[in-house]
Amino acid sequence: MAGRAVGARVASRPASLLASWLERRPSRRLWSWLTALALLPAAAALPAAADTGALDRIQAAGTITIAYDPNAYPISFKDADGAPRGYSVDLCRRIVAGVQGALELDALEIAWIEGNTPRRVAAVANGEAELECGTTTMTLARQRQVDFANVVFVESGGILTKSDSGIRALADLGGKTLGVIPETTTERRLRPVLEERLINAALKPIRDARDGRERLEAGELDAVAGDRLVLIGQVAEAGNPRDFAILDADFSVEPYAFAVPRDDADFRLVVNTALAQIYRTGEVDRIFERWFGEDSEPTALLETVYFIYGLAD
Repeated sequence: MAGRAVGARVASRPASLLASWLERRPSRRLWSWLTALALLPAAAALPAAADTGALDRIQAAGTITIAYDPNAYPISFKDADGAPRGYSVDLCRRIVAGVQGALELDALEIAWIEGNTPRRVAAVANGEAELECGTTTMTLARQRQVDFANVVFVESGGILTKSDSGIRALADLGGKTLGVIPETTTERRLRPVLEERLINAALKPIRDARDGRERLEAGELDAVAGDRLVLIGQVAEAGNPRDFAILDADFSVEPYAFAVPRDDADFRLVVNTALAQIYRTGEVDRIFERWFGEDSEPTALLETVYFIYGLAD
């Protein structure tokens, strides 16, 4: 009631009052200030420019940008010809086919960005890439930056050493130098384990698993911590497996998943739909055998992942 009364009084003021006020000829600065003040409600009422989703950007460009790990054989790596390959890369290529079908595009190009895990997550978070494809562990901390598609692999932590190093367990790392990629789940989970067990290993930053293996060979490091399968891949790539030993370490379990932009449910659904089809049809078994060998089989835990996420449409 009071608000309407005030409004009525303002509306009923005679025009002569306004004319009298105008005769005072306010300064130009005052006029500018009053004009800006009058426009504030209108400006506030204007809707913010809507952010386009990943599917809109992909359709407009005819290209999808994917960040991948060039040095994590056999999960994700760059081959001798410079082409991305590996278990995760094969999954991502099939996801791209799913995106192309969902958008009804005649063709869809892939632009690849190289980088370690922090670099790939950042690329998705800042809009540089629509999808991340590598060895990224899904964590709550990372979900403050990006969302994740469904799990694609489950791995555990390991320690790579030279076979003649005398290192046979975590306890043997006391006084040794241990390479680890900064800002990864391996680093975050390994530090408290070493502290809890009073193992005074010196953690040294490495760029990626290949860098760690090369520095291990050069004698710059005593050991390298990382995902066990990636470390096995480095041993295979080195071509002299008898020179290395890999310790099973109980400091981490790593559920791999592909990072996607936050708050983009439409794109995440297309990605998960493609993964579900890959799991449900058994195509994932062929991809697994291609990269891990015909004699290799997914662990019971990984088989459960495939079963749970092989969702029906």
